[in-house]
Amino acid sequence: MEENFVAWETTARGGLASFTELENVPKGHLIAVGVSLQEGFPDDAAYRMNPGHKKDKTLPGAARTADGDAVPVVSPELREFIQEFEPRGVEFLPVTVYDHKGKVASNGYSIMNPTLILDCLDQEAMSIEWNPLDKTSIMECDTIVLSAAAVADAPPIFRIKHLENLVVVRRDIAEKAKEQFTGLYCSELSEYTV
Repeated sequence: MEENFVAWETTARGGLASFTELENVPKGHLIAVGVSLQEGFPDDAAYRMNPGHKKDKTLPGAARTADGDAVPVVSPELREFIQEFEPRGVEFLPVTVYDHKGKVASNGYSIMNPTLILDCLDQEAMSIEWNPLDKTSIMECDTIVLSAAAVADAPPIFRIKHLENLVVVRRDIAEKAKEQFTGLYCSELSEYTV
């Protein structure tokens, strides 16, 4: 059975710029697990084009960053596309992108932070190794299986309880986005390993 949801992932192939880690955001690492930082988000939040890839200058629709896919960074056009689906529980945090020379390449990008975390894993259908230091966090699993009942009325974009650093998007949205925007690809949850 094909899942209705896929894992959000990005690539920087084909000359697409990738970005360094998020700058000027205290506790910015909390975005990777869906903690809301919208209130008081700093005006000087920024990314820089990766200096290790100076020839890659083309701004992508979905950016690959050193922060990983748990912190999705989207262009203004991709943000607008996603907002058409009215994703509840998703905040967009504005960031400035600097080019390889330190000049502003764009001030229209945003971090897309899904803050809605659903308890939707079919744990009986999975082989799970729990983190010994945090019994609520999965350290390893061979596949991800969602409970059909738990995601029947799920929003188009969300995070999964126990795997909060994974962003999940509805398949139809992901497929349309991949046709229109660079940098985005998605993985099947059945093939995703942690």
